[in-house]
Amino acid sequence: MPQLTCPVDQTQLVDSKTSGEESSKCEQCDGVWLTTEALESLEDNAASDDMVKGQRQYGKHEVDHLCPHCGEQLVRFRYRGYNLEIEACPQDAGFWLDKSEDREIRDVMKKRGSNLGRSASAEKSWHQARRGEKVGIFQRVKQIFGIN
Repeated sequence: MPQLTCPVDQTQLVDSKTSGEESSKCEQCDGVWLTTEALESLEDNAASDDMVKGQRQYGKHEVDHLCPHCGEQLVRFRYRGYNLEIEACPQDAGFWLDKSEDREIRDVMKKRGSNLGRSASAEKSWHQARRGEKVGIFQRVKQIFGIN
């Protein structure tokens, strides 16, 4: 694998592990380069098995930093529509994460899973009500919080 350079401060990246995934880390700014496969694995480990991940990139625009993989301008985007911006290789080879953004990605995936669970529970309650099934208040509260 060719030597990668930090897009922020141009120092050489070193092999590392980020959230259990193979990565290349900048020892100066603590940013990390994750391949697309490594980011998908990080997401899978934080998400529930049945969760559909959906679109990853919203509001894409080029930034001045150059991609460690291909040397072209990185593309910044809002990660899965949340208030978290990360950068990606324009050739889809990987992602540049600033310090601690790997934890924020795991938090987003866990939050999405929780929100999807509550949504499914609310949909189930709505269908029961539509069919005229009586559901007690305690059962409704349990369904809202995904407790069966």
